[in-house]
Parts: sequence; C-alpha cells; structure tokens
Amino acid sequence: MLSIHLDQRSGKPLYNQIYEQIREQILTGELTDSTKLPSTRSMAGNLGVSRNTVDTAYYQLQSEGYIDAAPKSGFYVCALTPVDYRTKPAIPVPENTTGSTDTAGASETPDKPAFLYDFDPYSIDISHFPFSVWRRLSRQVLMDDHSLFLLGDNRGDQALRSAIYSYVRMSRQVTCTPDQVIVGAGVDYLLQMLSLVFQSSSMNNITLESPGYTQAAHIFHNNGLTVTPGTMDKSGLSTSSIAPESSIVYVTPSHQFPLGTVMPYGRRVELLTWAKASADRYIIEDDHDSEFRYRGKPIPALQGMDDENRVIYIGTFSKAIAPAIRVGYMILPPELLKRYEQICGHYSCTVSRVDQAILTHFLCEGYFEKHVNRMRKIYRSKHDLILECMQPLIDRYGLTLQGEHAGMHITIFLPEHINEQSLIKNAATQGIHLYGIESHYLPQHPEKLRQQAILLGYSALTEEEIKKGIHLMVDTHIFDQSSSSARFLS
Repeated sequence: MLSIHLDQRSGKPLYNQIYEQIREQILTGELTDSTKLPSTRSMAGNLGVSRNTVDTAYYQLQSEGYIDAAPKSGFYVCALTPVDYRTKPAIPVPENTTGSTDTAGASETPDKPAFLYDFDPYSIDISHFPFSVWRRLSRQVLMDDHSLFLLGDNRGDQALRSAIYSYVRMSRQVTCTPDQVIVGAGVDYLLQMLSLVFQSSSMNNITLESPGYTQAAHIFHNNGLTVTPGTMDKSGLSTSSIAPESSIVYVTPSHQFPLGTVMPYGRRVELLTWAKASADRYIIEDDHDSEFRYRGKPIPALQGMDDENRVIYIGTFSKAIAPAIRVGYMILPPELLKRYEQICGHYSCTVSRVDQAILTHFLCEGYFEKHVNRMRKIYRSKHDLILECMQPLIDRYGLTLQGEHAGMHITIFLPEHINEQSLIKNAATQGIHLYGIESHYLPQHPEKLRQQAILLGYSALTEEEIKKGIHLMVDTHIFDQSSSSARFLS
C-alpha cells in the first residue's frame, strides 16, 4: 500500500520527495507490477499539495520508466527486474571522468543520493511545466479528432509545420515556407536523415565545432561521413579551420555549446561567404538554447541572413518544453528539400500524430510563449544567483567565465595549475557533481589546443541548492586540492 510522508521543513522540493518515496517503494517491491497509483487529484488532496506538484513527480517517474499511463485509466507501476539497490556498491568515480551525461554515475538511493548537488548542464527545470494545460489539450485532441490514429504526412502534419513556421519566423527571423519544415523525433533523428542526403550527393566531409556537440559527430561518422574538428576563437568557429575538403559546416551560432560564444555579425558573414563559394556547400545551424537569453535582445538566426539558400536550420522543443517531448524540426533550403524528398521522402514521420496535434495547440494558443517567458524569468534568477555565489571562487582562483547571460549553464575556464579531472573527482567526494569540457572535444582535436573548463549547470537546481552547493565548494577547498601544487605535495 502506497505510503508517503512529506517533510515541509527539509528544504527538498515536495515533488522530489513524492518521486523518491514512490520510486523507493517500487524498487523494494512494496509497490508491485501493475499496482494502480492514486490519481493526481486524489494524491494532491490527501497530501495537501498542489496537483502540479504531484504531476511533476509522476512525470519524472514515467520518464524514468517506473510507472506508465493507461488512457482514461490512470498510472500503473511498470514491471521491473528486481534489484537489491540498497546493497549495491557505489560506482567509484573513474580517473577519466569527463562529466558527460553518459558518465553521470555513482549509485543512488533515496536515503543517500550519490550527489547532493548536481550541476548538470544538460537538464531542465520541469517543476513549472503547465501539466494541467498539456493534460487538457491531450483530452481535447483525443476527443475531437479520431483521424489522428491514421497515418499522416511523412514530413509532419501540416498544422504543426505551419505553427513551427510561424514561431521561427516571428521569434528567430527565419525565412522559409511551411513546406520547407521537416518534423522528426529529435535532432539526432533529423541528423540521421541529413546524413543520407549528404551521402547521396557526395558531400562526405563535414567540419564540426570542437569543443561542440559530439553526438552529431558520432551520428555523421556512423553514417559514413568524415568528420573534421574546427577550432574555436572568441567569435565562434574559425573559418580558417574549415577543412578544404569539407562541404558541410555544423555550427551553434546563437549560443555555442559548450563555450557559450555568440557568433558576431562579421563571422556570420564570413561563414555565409564560405558557403556561397561552391555550389554544394551548406551550413547546419543548430539553434541551441536560443529561447533563453538574459541580457539584450535575442540574436536572430543565421538562416535569416542567408539570401542564397545555404543554411539548414535545426531546432528542438526539448529544452524549452521537456526532453521527453521528442519533437525536433529542420528547415531545408529548396534545392536540398528536393534531394531529401528523393532520398528520405518514403520514411514516415517518427512523431506520433497525437503528440503533434497537442504541440500544435500548445504553440498556436499561446501556451508555449507564456511558458518560455516564465521559464526565462526563473532561469535568469538562477543565472544571476550562481554568478553572485561564484564570485568569491572567481576572485580567489583566477577563474574565467564565458557564456553567461544565456542558456542553462556557465563555462568556467580553469587556470593552468588546476586540473579539470582532479577537480571533478574531488568534488564528487564531497557530493558535488561537476561536468568537464574534455568530453566535448572531437578525438582529432590536438591535445595542446584543448582548454580545461567546468560546465556549471543551474537550470535543474533550486536556488537554495545552488547556494548550498557553491558554499560547499568554498568550504571544502576542492579547488585547492585540485591544483598542481597540492598534487605535488601529496
């Protein structure tokens, strides 16, 4: 029988307490396979919390595969392989920890989390998501349009493509038509499709930012393309580092990940000039984190400057809405769209038509804009707080910041005497999860040109957790312990 006890004075978010206690009871077998959970309304009433709080906890449990939702029935416990997770030894922090999401690793129990403070640069805050709106739109869509259970347009439903067109035209100054919009289940899937188009056109070499989005490099490499690292400077990708044999360049000009660089107008012109110099050259613009800018006006997309159809524009709703809503989109230049239709036109759209319809309503009825505006204020507050809390460490150790005023993390460059991997390891012993930049360099990137840095994420933490986490860094002297002099003395 489900039993939950909330501690209002613990400082831990209520949704997290609900999530952890249900998760524990599932893992220990107290809640067995197919057990039905109380409705969100019922649980909220019994616990004396808002329904949104319970929604958030259930959403996290569902995202992690502990529970599932049955239409018009409720939430049920999923079948799990029993694991004696309480006696499972902690996974030691490896010597080569890079801070990537794939190595996020020590074991976790509800009583003793592996990390007290996780400065994850890849996560978002879902506690403010308008679940009640999404739920209402879901019911509305399922009741109103049974045709959604039939196959739709392979490029994505026209209504959603038109909504995306309107959004990027107004907010990002992107120039296109709805017919140029292709919808897919996330950016990775769309890059797979692009790889097929490039291969068919003998465009086999691509230059990627390094450090940058290494997942893109894996996708291109696995699809037979040659990937070359492009070096970064204060203006973004250096055009002089583009390989002579490359016909494709992959950039994140509005907020480079992970460095946070904003590509200035002059460098954008240089890139467009490079693309125009040959008939089969294209730029992939990944408009990463463009919604969240905390100072000045949003930077218009590079695609809007392109007057010769050389830019492939890619976007996603994973950061602005939620990662589990796997909807990405790309906008192809007309000539490349023709090739796409020839090579990939027979592939069905990988996003459920029901999800497409819900998202269409969310966009067209103003809920998306309202949510983004709200989250921008919340993230700005966290952003300002983390800068304030970091100031003593910046002053004491000569740290350099980059990428502030936008996105969901700040990049902290380390002086030569502080070792990135040692810092991550020492932080882990104090219950602090830090993420390094090393894993974002392409393998071919020269070692001597690599910088040491920490990506300090703040979006998924509460303001109280941000303060306590950074104060713990100060109090435990992890930066001193990670210096070359400390290692020499030890």
